[in-house]
Amino acid sequence: MLRSPTSLFSLVIFFLLLGCKDQQRLELSAKDNLCKYSKYLHIYQSSKGYKIEISNPDQQGKVQAFIINKPFERIAVLSATHVGMLSAIHQQQKICAVSDSKYLYNPILKKRLDQNRVTDLRSELGFSSEKLLRSKAQVVIYSGFGNESQQLKRLEEANILSIANYEWRENTPLARAEWVLLFGILSGQFEEARQFFKRVEGNYLHLQTQVLQNNHSNQLPVLISGNLYGDQWIAPAGQSFEARIYKDAGFAYLFSKAQGSGSVFKSLPEILQKGTAVGLWLNPGQPTRSGLLKQYPKAKFFPFFNKCIFCYTANTNKYWEQVAVRPDWLLEDLSQIALKPTKKMHFYALVK
Repeated sequence: MLRSPTSLFSLVIFFLLLGCKDQQRLELSAKDNLCKYSKYLHIYQSSKGYKIEISNPDQQGKVQAFIINKPFERIAVLSATHVGMLSAIHQQQKICAVSDSKYLYNPILKKRLDQNRVTDLRSELGFSSEKLLRSKAQVVIYSGFGNESQQLKRLEEANILSIANYEWRENTPLARAEWVLLFGILSGQFEEARQFFKRVEGNYLHLQTQVLQNNHSNQLPVLISGNLYGDQWIAPAGQSFEARIYKDAGFAYLFSKAQGSGSVFKSLPEILQKGTAVGLWLNPGQPTRSGLLKQYPKAKFFPFFNKCIFCYTANTNKYWEQVAVRPDWLLEDLSQIALKPTKKMHFYALVK
């Protein structure tokens, strides 16, 4: 059937207006988002509580959305960084289960574990669903990789809310730290989490400005990061969280132009060739040079082996538990290393 020109014109106007309304709704939604840096976490406050939207980095358009209108008293966490987030806002007493107790750093939580007030979920499959049920957890936070999501599907019938945490997929330090807001909502301490993040953000931006002001020349210290695996060198890619913080700390990172936000793999000949310009090696995975040579005998051939080497291995559990939520501490350590350390650092130590 043919429509009159007037009808067609009215129809076009209708859809244009509808599109404008949708655009206004989207703009309002973006404006109301309480997250400033995160790509994957969105938080909105309403009369019903807090609406959380978590985007899956690997499946465009897939979003987990839910509303939290009251705090949880029993929270299970499947990553050390989740422990760090809750500990940062003094809510570690609400943790009822952890994925593996051997990776714990927080002394309060370790004591609660010894008192059997926290369940160790470790099993051959990664974590035990049966132990998780026995822990009486009301919510479980997982990292969104491996077989976690498949195991957690079994818990839906038990009314245990499972939440994917993708802070580890963020590629800027402050975006990672901002996930503390989610843990503030889950524990009923959103305002404390928001104030905590504002302090971290302020410290980070202040340190970043100081680094820029202190760099009076283009002669930045050249940095290499990572270590050997077989005959390949594994290092953070150029758009990764680590590469960004190396830049903010005042380094010229050797692989800053390498594409990707995960890891890059380089051959030994390439490392030997490019390594002549390197003045500093970070994160070799060993706390001593002797241990480093024992694990990687070929390391003695690297032109940067006799230069300064720093690693977090002296405080491994502390590093993995706190580094995501305290990027200001990490930036302070790295900016010190760039200028030669003058005081004790939060995470790093010289490899001797």
